[in-house]
Amino acid sequence: MGKKAVVRIILAAWVIIWAVFLIRPYFKKGLLSEYTSLIKLSTEEKRAHVTGAELYAFINFCKDSIKEPSTYEIAGIEKYSIEHRRMRYYLYPNIEKEDPEYVFVYKTKGFFRDKYKIFNRLDTQTYILRKTG
Repeated sequence: MGKKAVVRIILAAWVIIWAVFLIRPYFKKGLLSEYTSLIKLSTEEKRAHVTGAELYAFINFCKDSIKEPSTYEIAGIEKYSIEHRRMRYYLYPNIEKEDPEYVFVYKTKGFFRDKYKIFNRLDTQTYILRKTG
């Protein structure tokens, strides 16, 4: 057996070992079945899956309820959390700022603010407030 054959065997073994290390987590953690199910989903369904169905429905509710561009504030979601960042991303070109036209209230019962009234409601804990004056 020559030097070239030994190098090829070592290289092939090295590639096989790395392939096992790269592919193994997909089978071990069940990620392969999740990824194959994601392939079948539409773009909107993928966004809802990644964002969370309830939050994504609320984002669409907010986008459909207001005119663009508008200013808004988010209540009920911790500032700088991943959910907050996702809302800001999907609500663009609307801009988040203090003293906004709208306040998006997510899963917060009894939330109110002076000079704002309920503009549109998804349910009793999820609604949009609009500035009145």
